[in-house]
Amino acid sequence: MKRIETIGFDISVKLDKLTKKLVEAQRNTAEQIQSDVKMYAPHKTGVYEESIKVEDTIIKNGKMTTFIGSDLLTSVAKWTGNQFNLGFLLEHGTGEHAIPNAFGFGYYYGYTDANGVFHKGTLDKDWHPGFAPFPHYFPALEDNKDYYKEQIKKAIKEAFK
Repeated sequence: MKRIETIGFDISVKLDKLTKKLVEAQRNTAEQIQSDVKMYAPHKTGVYEESIKVEDTIIKNGKMTTFIGSDLLTSVAKWTGNQFNLGFLLEHGTGEHAIPNAFGFGYYYGYTDANGVFHKGTLDKDWHPGFAPFPHYFPALEDNKDYYKEQIKKAIKEAFK
């Protein structure tokens, strides 16, 4: 068959443009989520709120990821050498737990009753009662699901103009 006309386009150019537009959409969404996380976050001194950042978008193995969070660690790290991310602890809360004392980690203080059940003590000075979760990342992510979808649709549409 003799060709009269050929249709087509250079797909690599379109894919490069699509990738750039998707990264832009991802960044826009991440910045909106960051704003909402800060709005929902606990406000005591403002230090934690200001530590919430958006990192660069990374594309690896066909997956695009943008980290939104805080690298602020709890003060426990200086006593124990363990690092606990404050954002994670606030988001999920903690149960009752021993806290560090001058000699390292404390222990679960309490007693075992006649039935072999261990009862945690709460009078020890090294005991932390824990705290309820303070969700601020999850609500921000939930609030922005539709916005993210809109941003992705817009990016695809613009890439193939």
